[in-house]
Amino acid sequence: MKPKNSKERRNSILKFSLLFLFTAALIVTAFFFDFNRVPFKENSVLRERSASVEKEMQFQEGFSKGMKEVESLVDSLDIPGQNLSYINQLINSKIIDLKKTIPVEDSTYRYDMYTSIVNSYLDIKEMKGNLKEYGKLKSDLAEYKEELDRVTQELKEANRSLDIYRAN
Repeated sequence: MKPKNSKERRNSILKFSLLFLFTAALIVTAFFFDFNRVPFKENSVLRERSASVEKEMQFQEGFSKGMKEVESLVDSLDIPGQNLSYINQLINSKIIDLKKTIPVEDSTYRYDMYTSIVNSYLDIKEMKGNLKEYGKLKSDLAEYKEELDRVTQELKEANRSLDIYRAN
């Protein structure tokens, strides 16, 4: 007993098998490409980020060394007997070097931070110079006060002498 629609059944099974194999192959290739290419792309992105972080760390290390050099030069302004104009020139050249090392293409908050640090060192240098001038003014003011006291004393003596001469 053979079924009457055996040819249709066979065609249906073949169509189902082909469709099943096609779908299974599509799923397997999708997984293959997804699991094969995504990790490589992710690795390349992570390598780029790692390289940029290392580059930033190297820059920060160099910038930190420059900051310490400027800081030591600024601190040497307080030492008496130093050639202030030479030290100021050294400070200016170090600050210019620091400013040149800041990457221009970096438009993030870090660029502003680095320029603020450089500007702060300029302000500190200027304030130290003003402080030296004010120290000189303070000593001059003390000398003037002593001279004023001496002249006031002489004036009092002169007024006493004048009163004595008037009384005679």
